[in-house]
Order: sequence, then C-alpha cells, then structure tokens
Amino acid sequence: MQNYDHIKIEKKWQKEWSKNEIYKTLNKGKKMYVLDMFPYPSGVGLHVGHPRGYIGSDVYARMKRMEGFNVLHPMGYDAFGLPAEQYALQHKIHPKKAVDENVKTFERQLSIIGLSYDWTRKVNTTDPKYYKWTQWIFLQIYNSWYDKTQNKARPISELESLFEKNGNEKINAECNSDTEFFSSKEWKLFSKIEKHNILMQYRLAYEGHSEVNWCEEMGTVLANDEITNDKNGNPVSERGGFPVIKKSMRQWFMRITAYADRLLSGLDGLEWSDHIKEIQKNWIGKSDGSEIEFKIRVPGKFSSGPRLPDLAVVRAGTREDEGPDHSENFSRDSLSIKVFTTRADTIFGATYVVLAPEHPLINNYKLLITNWREIEEYINEIKNKTDEDRVKNDKEKTGVELKGIKAINPANGEEVPVWIADYVLATYGTGAVMAVPAHDERDFEFANKYDLALKQVVVSNNLLKSIVVSTTLDNDIDFKYQLQKSKIDFTLSISSISNREHIRVELKKENLQEFINIVQKYIKEKCWVEILGNENIIVLKNEVHKDFLNHSEEWFKKFLEWEPFIKGQKNLWDMLSKNTFFQNLVCYQDDGILTNSGKFNGLTSEEARAQITKFVNGKIVTKFKMRDAIFARQRYWGEPIPLKHNPDGTTTEVKEKNLPLELPNIKSYVSTGTGESPLAGVKSWVKEGYETNTMPGWAGSSWYFLRYMDPQNSKAFASKKSLEYWKDVDVYVGGLEHATGHLLYSRFWNNFLFDLGHVPTREPFKKLRNQGMILASDGRKMSKRWNNVVNPDDIVKNYGADTLRIYEMFMGPFEQSLPWSTESIIGSRRFIDRVFRLQSKVTNKKSDIEVEKIFHKTLKKVSEDIENFAFNTAVSSMMILLNEIEKFENIGKAEFKILLQMLAPFAPHVTEELWSNTGEKKSIHKSSWPKWDKNKIVDDMIKIAVQVNGKVRTEIMISKDMSESEIKEMALKDKNILTWTEGKEIKRVIYVPNRIVNIVV
Repeated sequence: MQNYDHIKIEKKWQKEWSKNEIYKTLNKGKKMYVLDMFPYPSGVGLHVGHPRGYIGSDVYARMKRMEGFNVLHPMGYDAFGLPAEQYALQHKIHPKKAVDENVKTFERQLSIIGLSYDWTRKVNTTDPKYYKWTQWIFLQIYNSWYDKTQNKARPISELESLFEKNGNEKINAECNSDTEFFSSKEWKLFSKIEKHNILMQYRLAYEGHSEVNWCEEMGTVLANDEITNDKNGNPVSERGGFPVIKKSMRQWFMRITAYADRLLSGLDGLEWSDHIKEIQKNWIGKSDGSEIEFKIRVPGKFSSGPRLPDLAVVRAGTREDEGPDHSENFSRDSLSIKVFTTRADTIFGATYVVLAPEHPLINNYKLLITNWREIEEYINEIKNKTDEDRVKNDKEKTGVELKGIKAINPANGEEVPVWIADYVLATYGTGAVMAVPAHDERDFEFANKYDLALKQVVVSNNLLKSIVVSTTLDNDIDFKYQLQKSKIDFTLSISSISNREHIRVELKKENLQEFINIVQKYIKEKCWVEILGNENIIVLKNEVHKDFLNHSEEWFKKFLEWEPFIKGQKNLWDMLSKNTFFQNLVCYQDDGILTNSGKFNGLTSEEARAQITKFVNGKIVTKFKMRDAIFARQRYWGEPIPLKHNPDGTTTEVKEKNLPLELPNIKSYVSTGTGESPLAGVKSWVKEGYETNTMPGWAGSSWYFLRYMDPQNSKAFASKKSLEYWKDVDVYVGGLEHATGHLLYSRFWNNFLFDLGHVPTREPFKKLRNQGMILASDGRKMSKRWNNVVNPDDIVKNYGADTLRIYEMFMGPFEQSLPWSTESIIGSRRFIDRVFRLQSKVTNKKSDIEVEKIFHKTLKKVSEDIENFAFNTAVSSMMILLNEIEKFENIGKAEFKILLQMLAPFAPHVTEELWSNTGEKKSIHKSSWPKWDKNKIVDDMIKIAVQVNGKVRTEIMISKDMSESEIKEMALKDKNILTWTEGKEIKRVIYVPNRIVNIVV
C-alpha cells in the first residue's frame, strides 16, 4: 500500500477542484450563505491563528453543500485603510502596489489550506468597480433624512417639499440639536447657502466639526478602538504606538444614532451569542430619563429683567486672572445647566452638579469663575485621556469645583456647588449630571473624596440591613444564637479598619421590632447598632433614634466618645465609606420608596420619576450613549468621498454617471502635516473642488456581503433577482473584536438600504459565530514584534493542510482562545495516517452489526456537532470511532465511505484521495451527506440497576425485546441478588422500564 504523501495528494486535488470548478455557486436551489469576515491583506501574510475562523466556516459550508444546499462561500479583501497605507509608507512603495502584492500572498496561503471558496466571486474594496458602489451608497445616505414618525429614511427631496409647504416646526425628524424652527414663508426667503446649511442638519451623512483622536505621525483621525494606552497611561495608536491627542477638526458624519432604537430591537431576532448582543446594547446605551434645568446663581445684577425671584445673591468677588465681576454681561436665559438623569426620583438628594470638562457652558461662565486658572489646568490635564479610561470603575475620580457660581436644585430651591469631573462625558446625555451620592456609586466615591454632602431620599421597600460590632455586645455568642433562633439572616466579617468581627444582618420589615429587642438585651452601655433601609435608625441600650443618616456629624461626635477605634476619622462618612458593607447601605442604587422628598414621600421610584419631572418643568426623553459615526479620514488610501465643494459654500454630489470618482495617481501620499488629507496637496483635485478627506476603513466592509451576491454587476451593487434569492447571510463567522465597529456599521447600512427598498431584509446576518484567538505558545498574541509567529506555509509543508485543519478544529472549543503547540499537532497527523492505512481493511462484505452501530452513532454526533460549531468534539468522536473499528479485522466499504464523508469537511484532500481509491468517479464533496439510521443507534442490550429495599446490589443486561415478567425473573435469579433475598419473604417487585428493578423484602 502507498504511503500518505500529503504534498502530492494536496497539490493533485487542489488542481482538480480548480479545473472542475466544484465550488462554483449558481443562483438556484435551496440557498445557504456562509461568510467569513474578510481580511486586511497585510504584508507579513497569514499566521496560523488567522485561518481558524476560515477553517471553521469551511467545515460548515462543506457539510451544507453535501446536504444539498446551494452554498455561497466567498472570499475577498478589505484592502483600503490604515493597515495597507502604513505598510506602504514603511516600505516606500505605492499603496496600490503594496495591496496587489499582499493580496497575492494571502490568496496563495488561503488556497493551500484547501478552503472551498468560489473565487469567481472575489471582491476587493480598492477596485474602482467595487468602490463605485460604496460611493453610490454614500450618496443615497447623504441624500436622505430620517422620519421619526414613519421610523424610516426618506429622500431629502421629500423633506425640501415639506419645508416648502409647512416649514419645519411639525416635522418629526432626526436632526442636529440646535436646529431652529422656521416657517414655509421663511424657507422660501432663505438663500441657497442657508438652505444648504439647514439641510445639512437633517442629512444622514452630514458635515460638521468634532473633537477627534488625532495621530500626527500617521496623519489621520483614529477611532476609539484604534487607540490604546502606553505604559504611562497616555493614548497611543494601536498600530505603531504613536502619540494621539484630541483635536477639533472638520469631519463627515453618519447619523447612525437615528437607527439606535432599531439596532437595539433588531438584536432580538438574531442567532447571536448573548455576550455579543450585550456588548452592542451597552455600546448603544439606551437610557430613558428626564432633562431637567438647574438655574445658575451668580453675583451682581442681570442686564435685563428682575433677579430670580426666590434666590438670594451670593458673594461677589474678583477672579485670580480675570479682573472684577462681569456677571452683568450675561443674559438671564444663558444662566442654567440642563442635566440628563434616569433617576428623577432622586432629585431631592442632588447635592452638587457635575459638568464634563469639555462642556461648552464652561467658557460661557468663564468671567464668573473665580478659580479659572485652576479650571484651565485641569481641563488640559485630562484633555487627551480616552473616554474609556475616564469611566473605568477602578479608576480614582478627579475634579475641580467651579468657584463663583452655584446651581439651584429646582425641586427644593437648595443651592449646590458646580464641579467639573473626568467621570462625566460630554458625549453622553447633555454632558451634565445632577450628582446624588446617596444613590449613585460614582457620585458617592467622588463626594466621599471631596467631602461633599450625601442625602438619602430613596429607601428599600422591605429589606433592612444592619451591622453590629461584636465587641459592643455583652455576649456575642448568645446574641448570634438568638438571631438564628429568630430566623434573622446574618453573616460574620472582619472590619478593614479595626480588624474586629462584625455581624451583618438582613431582616424584613416585620422583623424590625424583634431585632431591636434582641439588640437592646445584649448591647453594652453607650454602644450602638445601625439599621438602614426605610427606617434609617440607630439603636442604643435604652433608646432608638430615627433618621440618623441625615444627622451624621451630630452622631459622629458621640461615636468618637463611645468607640475609640474610629477616632481620627474626619467624619462619619469616612468610616462608612471604608467599609464595603456600609458603602452598599449608604449608597442605595436600586428603586425603592421616596423619603426626604417633600410631597412625594411614600411614592415608589417608578411613580415618582414622571411626577417629579413634571413638577420641576422637565422633559421625559430618551438618550443614547452611542454617538454619530465619524465618516472621514485624513489620508490618501481610502475611497474618495464623491462630493464637490462649491465657491459659494454649498456642496454638490458627483453625478452617478461619473462614478467611480477614482483616486488620483500621485507620487507622494504622506500626511500634509496640517491635519488635512494628502489629497489637499493635489492641486488638480482641489481645483475641481473635490472633498479632500477619504472614507474610513469601515466604508467598504459595511456592505461587501451584498456584493458577493452579484459581484460582476455593472448596473447595480447587486441585481434585485440576486438579492431576493440570497436575501441575507445565514451564518457569519468572525472575531469578537468587531462587535462595536463593523457589526454595528453594516447593520446600520443594511437597515438604511432596506428603508429605500434596495435590499429585502432589515438585518444582514442571521447567525453569528465568533472564533477564539490562537495565541502563541508563550500565551501572547502572535506578532512579528514578539517573534512568536508560526507561518502556516511551514505547517502545510511539513505536516499537510489537512493536518493543520484538523488540529485547529480539535485543539479546543471554537469560541475559546487557545495556545498553539507545534508539538501537539503530530497527533492530528497520526490520526490521518491511521485513516489512510484503514483502506487496507476495507472489503465488499457487510460490516458486523456492532460496527454499523458505532458508525451511525458517530454520524449523528458529528452531524449535530458541525451544525453547532462544536468541531473539537466532532473530531474527537471520529477519533474514538477509529479506535473502535481498528479492533475489527475488516470493515465494509459502505461504512468506510461514511467515515470519509464525515471527515471530508475537516480533511478534504486525503478523503478525496481515499474516496477515489474506492472507485468513486464524482468528488466526495459533491456526494450526499450520509443519513444516520435511528434503528442502528438504539442498543439491543441495556444495563439496568437491581435494588433490594431501595439499595443497589447489582446490575443486569436486558434486551429491549424482553417482557416485564422476564426482566423481573432475571433479576430475582441473579446470584448477587440471591445473597440478599434467600430465606426472606419477597413482598413485591417493582420495575421502572429501562432503569431499575426494586425488590422489596
């Protein structure tokens, strides 16, 4: 018998498959669209971690093809963007040339692995024939607005007609927050540029200015997920580690926020992991809440109108660097802060207001702030910190008070300080929050650090919590016994301050008096126990005091006398905040019952939110954490944005007949150094008025899955017939890291195209599977920088593509990240060798019935495992099967062919060779997936337990055809049972079918 020569076999069959186009897809039959997230073709090529997802999707696609589906399994290249441009810059070659070379490397590497792609449908985002349609889709978005009443995008021309008839006051549209109302008459009188600017406030693709992440070295804006921190915590580019700063720049934006609700609700019908769904939900960050205005109290008089009627004037003074008071220069209307809160029920507990350091109102109050230099220094200090870093839970919060101004709590008229702090972001809500330290963990930490007031206004409806210091008890052992006896829950812990034992208690409202009685029986003189919840009480030996949380200073003085271990603490809150248990009590974040809230006392949080919002003249609103997506990069290597800037300040689109607008062929494509794109230095380009920013890297990848359906179409991005046939992606495979980028953007584009009737489904990807990363053997990510990369070319050469495929599927669960081990791969190679040698045992005789059973059980398991992407257990099942059948002298050809078909998706080359050796003329990959016989997976013999008086004494093998009486008789005659029943009266015998026989004596 010939030896297994993987090099010869793999080359042979790859050539045959290519020649016969066995993976070519036609638009007919029962469809199955299996898609990989297409790669950036980098200059270093693939390492062994890259193909894991591709192999997984290929196994699935191959089985589906054999099951009779018309499978679309394509591949292409996302070749625009930073990776390609950086490689070209480093190697001093043109990006197009770099991409062409890199694509050839990737395609060769993908081909030798034996992936069943239909290469006739290949796409490349840098091909003008492709990005013509990226530009076309952009123009559809640019020429659309979002109608919130109809909940869909509509052409901008329809909006202009509405303005013409009625103005904009009654139009329910997504638009810029500062858009002003105008009448039909006013619209008609507006100039061309005024109309242009108004429409820009409604377009789904619009121009504006924004503070962005600017990388000088790379000469471009970076998205948040393209930034990391260096060892000193400073923001740097993920690629290259270059410094990143915040910079205000002209940008193009996509109004993805218009689709926020749909992007949330659309997740419900998708077969995605809960983890991915949760990531997207948190990124979108929907919050239903209230917008409430806090008036600002300032020194001096207003320039017009009376003073605020019920507010006294605070002290006047001079600023460190701004001279005397200038409050008279501020209009009355500008002196307020609009906050967004999801907890209007806690407003009576708001003890300060916090602005994001970037909040535009800060400059408005500049002349009123007495410590402006300190404010400026703080703003500059945190200017370049990322939003992610600022809101980390484990990060200490910092801030500075805006001295010279105060805010007025509209619920109770109380004056509260105004701060700026790093934990408040300008991009969420209104960029300002009312701080309620007693009911928000972040506010609590901040208030505790800066000694700000806490006021509890919501308490638990039923559950009370308490803490008792063991040394304040006369008999703590008996005390615990009495609690246990009373069925009051308690736990023990050691205080981080005193190293003393604390008894922590949770009790229901109805147990309160019983608990107080127990406490007063055992507590020492002048010692205490706190009970928090809807009572907020402190218990002493002979008295009970209510509402002690709101009299902390008074009680703290007494505690200093009674308990030496807290001496030296600044106030009671210092003591409480250093104890996790107390912190959870004082900072009660759940809904509950209102207290200390005037006429709203006794209401539930849910009832109070709407009523209080109305009471303070607020507004119920929905906010999203997600911001509009920046759709511009200051670089050369990207899709040109098909717009022209006119001398009069207006913008016009490049006509469809002139698409694609191709990149100019230039020698130098490095950054201009001014913050503008290299295209700004191309005179002919600027002379024509073309937009000098290019599209971001995610533009071409937001719709490529549609182009695969009809990649050669020159009249549309895909024909209606093709779109109706393929509809959407049935199974999408890719990395978890794209959850908040590509997956959101492509869902947004697909929803938009659905609104305009260009695609048949709202959502593009039905089922999503995420592969785990293959790490280097040292446990780190594979990287040229770490010198730990394993080249798949070497593995294929030394062990074979089939070995690589089986090993990557067998090494662990598909979604887990696992370390590579070249030493372990030999096991997968030996498995293939054994299958190859098994052909010598194949005969035309019928296999033993036991062999048939093993095969059909394995077939069922492998079929189900591939369907569920449990590839490692599928391979394991086939290895177990091989171990079993090797024990037999011969194996029937029918069973051997079933083994080959099961293995074919994993090891396509060797199975094709062995299939051909059995005499088959047609490719194994064109054969029908075998069907398991349910009659052959049921065992004839079943092992059941035999009990005597309920205790198992032995096990017996029974036939599935035996009657109940025969089974009982067998059990009674078993020699092990006779030991327990001889000489005893058998009262009855109970049989539970296929499980147990119980003999009662």
